[in-house]
Order: sequence, then structure tokens, then C-alpha cells
Amino acid sequence: MDFIRRNLKRILIDTAGYLLLVASILTGWLPGPGGLPLFVAGLGLLSINNRWAMRLRVFVLSHAGRAADILFPKNPLAEWGYDILVVVLFGLTIWLESRHASVFQMGLGVSAFFVALLIALTNRDRLKRLKSKHKH
Repeated sequence: MDFIRRNLKRILIDTAGYLLLVASILTGWLPGPGGLPLFVAGLGLLSINNRWAMRLRVFVLSHAGRAADILFPKNPLAEWGYDILVVVLFGLTIWLESRHASVFQMGLGVSAFFVALLIALTNRDRLKRLKSKHKH
């Protein structure tokens, strides 16, 4: 009992960090950012008291920018391929949402929409161009 009193803050912080990591796994499949912010927040809490979490958090944050470069190369053929994929996913979204068949199909349509939107904004640096136009 004395151990728990002395280390209550550490136990609570680590428990919250692990719960956020579990929540990131459980919500990772949802449309939108999913579990990524929860994962980084969980690592942030765990890195307060754990060196392994600090090293992993530093690695994830320092290498996250290269993920977009790997997924979206500056190759015109790849860029056009992603543009075609976006059109197909938007078409799938419209088709699934117009059918109103089941909750699963409507959820699949919403997921396809957000994936297409993410690809459309990331491919060809469209998101950077939109941000630069918004600043001016």
C-alpha cells in the first residue's frame, strides 16, 4: 500500500497512457484521423516515466513526415494513378450512399469518402497549396 501511495501519480499517468494506446487500436479503423492522435497522446503520457516510450515517440514524430513522401512519390504516373483512385472512391461513396442498404454499407461509403479526401489532399501537395492560399 505504501508503494501505491508513493507512486500513485506515475501509476495513473501510465494507466492513462496505456488506455490511450488501446483506444487508438480500437478507433484506428474509423474514418478521419482515427487512432493516430490517440496513439501519439498515449506515447506522450508514457514517455513521461518510460524511456522506451520516449524513444518510440521521438522516432514516430521524426519519421512521420517521410511517410507521405513514400506513399505519394513525385512520379506523374503515380500521381495520376492516385487521382483515378480518388475518382473511383468518390464514385463508390455516391453509389453506396444512394442505395441506403445497410449501416455497414453506409459506413463503408463514409470511410471511402474520407480516404478519397485524404488521398486527394495529400497527392500532388494540394494540402500545402491550400494552406498557403489560406494564409494570404
